[in-house]
Amino acid sequence: MKAIIFDVDNTLIEWQENFFEAIVKTLKDEGYNYSLSLIHKIFVTVDENEAVKERLEKQDLVNYINEKCHTNLNVHFVDKYMENLDNCISKDNDVIKTMEYLSQKYDLYVITNWFTECQKVRLAKSGILKYFKDVIGADQNYFKPDPRTFDILFKKYKPEECVYVGDSLKKDVIFPLSLGMKAIWKTNEKSERYQTIKQIKDLMNIF
Repeated sequence: MKAIIFDVDNTLIEWQENFFEAIVKTLKDEGYNYSLSLIHKIFVTVDENEAVKERLEKQDLVNYINEKCHTNLNVHFVDKYMENLDNCISKDNDVIKTMEYLSQKYDLYVITNWFTECQKVRLAKSGILKYFKDVIGADQNYFKPDPRTFDILFKKYKPEECVYVGDSLKKDVIFPLSLGMKAIWKTNEKSERYQTIKQIKDLMNIF
């Protein structure tokens, strides 16, 4: 094996609480009325957008949120949301130590379904950006699980030389396996079929 590829949210960075905090702050700052149900709906809709588009684009995302949530947001909302999301970061020393350890043995990459620059900032604030050879977001690439998602890395490595680590069974485990890659599922669930870890630091016991 030569390369380990990571998901970001809920894998390298714990995210659900941060997501809600950032949405609330953005709606407040932009002067929008909001409720808990609207915040939850926006949360779900952002995720659903991945299923109806090939790539991530700000205007497409805003249009989809407005359609599904009956809001009247503009692209500035996405920019402000990303700024607020950048500030919802705390360093995890176990993750930092794990990335430092793995980077000495393998090439590390990130392929994420979010915006590239936003993820770079978040990874930098988490203290781990320097360990990755590249960070590839869906605004520059395709949404997982599009079959073309890993083409950029398959120019450098064979699928069997790569392992993907993520929290989504469908997008981060079943999908990479279907392409001939290895995969590790970050989850609290027990699985006899898939290799799992509960915490990122568990990777140091595998590699």
